[in-house]
Amino acid sequence: MPEVAIAAPATIEAFGYRNINVSATGRRMQANPDNRRNAPPLALIAMATGIGFCALHMIVPALPVLARVFDSAGAQVQLVLTLYFLGIAGGQLIYGPVSDRFGRRPVLIAGLGLFLCGTVLCGAAPSLPVLIAGRVAQALGACAGIVLGRAIIRDVYGRDASARGIAIVMMAMTLGSAVSPAIGAWVTEWFGWRAIFVLLAVAGAAVLGWTVTRLAETRAEPLPLNPAEIARAYALLLRSRAFMCFALCTAFTSASWFTFIASAPYLLSDLLHEPPTTYGLLILLPMGGYIVGNGAAVRLARRMGASAMIIAGVALSLASGIVMAAWCAYPGLSALALFLPLTVSAVGNGLSQPSALAGGLSVYPRIAGTASGFVGFQQMAVSSLGTLAVGLLPRGGPFAMIAVVVGTQVLALVMGAVAVRLPISLGGPGASMPVEAASRRPA
Repeated sequence: MPEVAIAAPATIEAFGYRNINVSATGRRMQANPDNRRNAPPLALIAMATGIGFCALHMIVPALPVLARVFDSAGAQVQLVLTLYFLGIAGGQLIYGPVSDRFGRRPVLIAGLGLFLCGTVLCGAAPSLPVLIAGRVAQALGACAGIVLGRAIIRDVYGRDASARGIAIVMMAMTLGSAVSPAIGAWVTEWFGWRAIFVLLAVAGAAVLGWTVTRLAETRAEPLPLNPAEIARAYALLLRSRAFMCFALCTAFTSASWFTFIASAPYLLSDLLHEPPTTYGLLILLPMGGYIVGNGAAVRLARRMGASAMIIAGVALSLASGIVMAAWCAYPGLSALALFLPLTVSAVGNGLSQPSALAGGLSVYPRIAGTASGFVGFQQMAVSSLGTLAVGLLPRGGPFAMIAVVVGTQVLALVMGAVAVRLPISLGGPGASMPVEAASRRPA
């Protein structure tokens, strides 16, 4: 999965929950009526949310170039991605509670300002450590848009309009992530790697300026920032086997994807002697596969049930990883041997990720906001470990990468198989049932 998955409304309903509107601290809230007077343009929310993922994907084709420019080992250059993941992971635990206390507008503006400063630092970086420091600042700033975009939509729209707004924003994010590698590859080939950060700085400045002039505060009433209550919510989730299995299923699935995109540019450049634009074009195939899988998940959610889609999706991804290993072993490494199996894997990711996320949020629906941020944290944290592992392994062929990809897919299947058999909380005292039963619960 390219991004942190958002469960489609049909998928959530497959678990038997509708119109859940809860606070991050666990207090039940009334459903918000439409309040469109302060509603910002959805295009602004999409840009603020998507710019972080564009910055993530746009630099990937340039990784082999960075290794040559800074005369550094692949494992060191890999930190450009690994620490970016960690920055996004950490930010997801912070921005939600902070914006509940101080408001969406000032926190988003501060985050976008930090993103712009980090981007400028990256573009002017005289050394790899400075570039990595700039990437950390980029990630911490970009995470504000990722977290607050959905919160702003929930603030100003009712249930039906909110679902539509989130769907539009997620579609724009996916399309932006799909074309970003091609743009990064073309810019690197014709203008050099620093031009990527010039382009991102221009985009970041435009989004920041639009936010300052157009975004009104959407948070109706500030909430107290209670670290003890937040810590108790995280402790509750950590103790839940069902939540942790669902969360780790999505995290290992994400890790298989990000491990591949961290390694593929090196394989194409160093072993197949392809230019950066080859990666930029071929990555469109799995991006399209993920969109196909998401579309199938929306259509099949009620017919198959969420549990069946989780198992089918992760099993399909694992089968594609095994095919990739066999294809690279015989007849040998090629661009198609890498990207065609990954496209099938992306279809499986599109099937499983929304359902697994919906399952995780259904464990304790009264703290669904906190759970959502914690799932996103685990996705990015485990993905960073995957990219770090593949950076430390030998780069003489594709099998180090394939070993990590297949290993994370196996773990995703194990976690998913366990998760769908564990009871989940239905929000009432002692009310729980297995996920397989919950997925068939009448609406």
